Amino acid sequence: MANERPCQIEMIRHAPKRPMTAFFRFFNSEGECVLAFPYRLQDRVTHFNEVMMDPRLSVQVDAGEADARISVRVRPCDSYYQFRRKLSHFLGNFRTKPAPPRPDPTRIAPFVAEGTATSSETPLVSIVIPTRDRAALLARAVETLFENARWPNKELIIVDNGSVETETLALFDRLRARPNVTILRRDEPFNFARLVNEGARAARGDVLAVLNNDVETDNPDWLGPLVRLAIDPRVGVVGAKLLYEDGTVQHAGIVLGIRGLVAHAGCGRDPDDPGPYAMLTTTRRVSAVTGACLFTRRDVFDELGGFDEAFVVEFNDVDYCLRAGAAGYSVVYAAEPALMHKEGSTRQARPLREREVLDRSLFVRRWGRALIDDPYYPPELTLRDESLALAETKNG
Repeated sequence: MANERPCQIEMIRHAPKRPMTAFFRFFNSEGECVLAFPYRLQDRVTHFNEVMMDPRLSVQVDAGEADARISVRVRPCDSYYQFRRKLSHFLGNFRTKPAPPRPDPTRIAPFVAEGTATSSETPLVSIVIPTRDRAALLARAVETLFENARWPNKELIIVDNGSVETETLALFDRLRARPNVTILRRDEPFNFARLVNEGARAARGDVLAVLNNDVETDNPDWLGPLVRLAIDPRVGVVGAKLLYEDGTVQHAGIVLGIRGLVAHAGCGRDPDDPGPYAMLTTTRRVSAVTGACLFTRRDVFDELGGFDEAFVVEFNDVDYCLRAGAAGYSVVYAAEPALMHKEGSTRQARPLREREVLDRSLFVRRWGRALIDDPYYPPELTLRDESLALAETKNG
């Protein structure tokens, strides 16, 4: 970025007085978004210091509450500013730190399935996998999640978003020979929510199991525990424990508010690490689960209108879970069985794409108030990251 220099981003919350979340987008003179981030405004004034950016950037604020009033300005960090910051830091060491949040272990409570929501003890399960090429990944997913699964009543719906590789097309030809496999071709711009909805429309099952094409398992009985939870009439959504290829935890339920948005609880921990209050090894209610492995009943899916296609890349799964919760259904994280999610462990940090920025902005506008306090996350744990460490207290 031209004319970059050390700057301070100053965010001032004028109203309301309670904590709130917002999504900040910074634009250059050409109208390009060059920086975007969510933030939870706990204090009236919040600073980001020593940020390398052009102080002439314009700012757009997407707040999570209709009555929010927030002002933002970018100022160069001149020598006078540096002196004031050092003085403020020195004086801050003499202030009394606030008391840490009171522990609340009641937020972590086991969930046990009761009864059934269908007349069949083995309802038809429709496994829906959106995909594009990557034949080796898809073949492994189909083999371990569908072909080897010891569930007698199942079908597979593959939603192909424009595959072109020879290996993938050959795999499709082989799978089409099976009577319980449907392959839908959708040559259109990528929209994960739309692909899921297309698969659901073609599915016949009482239970929909949405899966990424990079998930696999060596457990042929993996479907049973998840289906038993999904058909409980109190439940709207079920998600499984997912592990990286190195065996560490990738997903054990989604927490609202971490880094101002959402994150996976305990990401990176050892697979047998129970975490605080055994939250990683307990089947329990959570606010949301990942769409990489998401079970929901057909009646719930239809009641909610499926995935919201306004969320093209990100947050369509979390939005679906939050809408299910708002409709009175439980969202459940199943501690067993654990599946492997291969691709997640190899992704590298990169700038947000334009569509991802828009998805995040929409999510904060719709669900910003819910990000203040996750009812299934102990308040004494940090919102800085997924570590589940104790929250740090700041000087007042």
